[in-house]
Amino acid sequence: MRFSVGNRKLGKDTLILNMTSATDCVSKRLGLCQLASCKKCYAYRAEVLFPNVLAFRRKQAQCWRQSKAKTIAMDILDTVRRKQSPIKFVRFSESGDFRSQADISKLAEIASMLPHLSFFGYTARKDLDFGGVPSNMAVNGSGFMIHNQFRAVNKFSGDYIQCYANCRECNICKGRRGVKIENLMH
Repeated sequence: MRFSVGNRKLGKDTLILNMTSATDCVSKRLGLCQLASCKKCYAYRAEVLFPNVLAFRRKQAQCWRQSKAKTIAMDILDTVRRKQSPIKFVRFSESGDFRSQADISKLAEIASMLPHLSFFGYTARKDLDFGGVPSNMAVNGSGFMIHNQFRAVNKFSGDYIQCYANCRECNICKGRRGVKIENLMH
């Protein structure tokens, strides 16, 4: 499986693992996404503007579906070993979301095999069970609390930690902290 590393927001210390594309997002289809329109979705906009991004993410999704957890863990380990900058984090679901409980179990198995890496990501799947995932896996609920709560807003409320969309300098949502975080729509 191929991975990307970092982007404008994430640093070079973060590997990106997508299970689906934003175009094919299950949460959007189920009406669970907190965004009223997919046009506001950062991941979706990238897929519309850059068709090669959608093709890459769909290829990742295909590999995710067809590969066993151990194979993906070994691919992550191989990628980490080849990078000049140390990889500390695996950002799951940069686009899309978990398709089912089986995706959570598979990712939990991968994270268990790679305890030296911290896995983090976001989900709108409040209908799934996140109990029992390993301690190196932080799941941020979109609009609800799992290990953290994350919500997209047009204006900061003052009641939540403010996210400034620079993960290179902040690790708040990369760990289990039980915090509530707001991010301005961008």
